[in-house]
Amino acid sequence: MNSILKPIITITFTALLLTSAAFAGDDMKNHDMSSSDKIGDLFHESIVDGYMLSYYLMDLRDQKDADKKDMDKPHHIMVYIMDKDHKPVHEGKVGFMIKKDDMAPPQKAMAMYMSKGFGITADMKQKGVYSITAKALLGDAKLIDSFTYEMK
Repeated sequence: MNSILKPIITITFTALLLTSAAFAGDDMKNHDMSSSDKIGDLFHESIVDGYMLSYYLMDLRDQKDADKKDMDKPHHIMVYIMDKDHKPVHEGKVGFMIKKDDMAPPQKAMAMYMSKGFGITADMKQKGVYSITAKALLGDAKLIDSFTYEMK
């Protein structure tokens, strides 16, 4: 009896695991994070006064067009903002100030709304540490976020 019962339990358990894995894989196919509609690679996240700010960076020189190798401002920075209720913010004014310790004066740029976020172009071609400050005016909310990022 024991020699017959053991294989049946093993087969039943294996079938349950495979079925669970199939259902889990099916549920996750609609949550593919690699197909994000965000521009660039995530390089920083912050929470300021309950708002979540996600920063994405893309080097435009990596695009297929070879003429872009000598661009003055080859870096595209996007910030995507979610409010306290975890809803994307689509209206507001966002400005950036970027400073490298040996760079004077700092770069200042007002972001444009695009692709469900706010974006600028900047010059971060030199290797080193950059101080990035973002200021967002979102209705009555005024957010200021500062962080450093090292270009390697």
